[in-house]
Amino acid sequence: MLTIQERAAAYLERMPPAIEGSGGHSATFNAAAALTRGFAMTEQDALPLLMAWNQTHCQPPWTESELRHKLRSAASSTRPLGYLLDEAGSRPDNTAPDFESEAEKKARQRKAWPQFKHLKPAGIKTIADLRHMLPDAVDLAHRWGFLRGAEIEGQRCFIIHEGTFAQARRLDGQPFTRSDGTKIKAKNLPGSTGAFIGQHWLGDTQNVLLVEGVIGLLEALAAFALVNMAGSWSIIAATSASSRFARDPALLARLKGRSVRIIPDADEAGMDAAASWLADLEAAGATVDALPLPDGCKDLGAIFTNPAAHETTLNSLFQ
Repeated sequence: MLTIQERAAAYLERMPPAIEGSGGHSATFNAAAALTRGFAMTEQDALPLLMAWNQTHCQPPWTESELRHKLRSAASSTRPLGYLLDEAGSRPDNTAPDFESEAEKKARQRKAWPQFKHLKPAGIKTIADLRHMLPDAVDLAHRWGFLRGAEIEGQRCFIIHEGTFAQARRLDGQPFTRSDGTKIKAKNLPGSTGAFIGQHWLGDTQNVLLVEGVIGLLEALAAFALVNMAGSWSIIAATSASSRFARDPALLARLKGRSVRIIPDADEAGMDAAASWLADLEAAGATVDALPLPDGCKDLGAIFTNPAAHETTLNSLFQ
């Protein structure tokens, strides 16, 4: 039989990390509450365990006085005393701590992501063939770190990602199957957060192309690789039509004073999104225009099925 100290230490090990700016205060309070309320430990007994967890799970680590304050605050909380003392409450397979916030849940899910690996030339060519684009464009996304490979649900996939967001698509071109039997062509990995990707390429470029959809980042890069352009450009992609700048005010502030061209998807959701982005960008001090796609093209991907027929549109994207 494990001692209470050993059980408590094992429980802390499974709790999500405390990262400054990402719910770190709540994560540390929950760890303190697990000790003082869940395992009914005194401050004296709980402190060594919390200090050890602090060194492995906290970025940056808390001071001892801060940890003592957390323990005292947690001890006076209304959580049931001893709620983790029963065998079921602290057995090793109980990996989701009680009182987990949504941000903490997502952080825990991201820790379970598989390792993303560099693609081989054959993988780059496979993606290029699937998306009807030049391998140079796929390689560009790969070299900038937006594109990697991984095995998801037993399938070889390519991953478009940045920071806390990652979306998978199967390399064989087939859809994923949900638990209810329905099909989806792309799967956001559990714990993914973020409204816009492509931001670490933004730099200080004056001109920015804003497209809809994660795969839109690859499609815009494909256009980027095909045409000559005046001036320097970068590309950002909304992770979905529901993405709004209210979820990323820091990005909106970075776009102040720049020229942003929006390429909306040709459907109701795409037009609504473009109208929202345009209004927010203009209010933030950006110069904005929107370039409609040719008739019959719902998104940028449709252009690459016959790029010669859409040469004028491709050349106008970055002018």
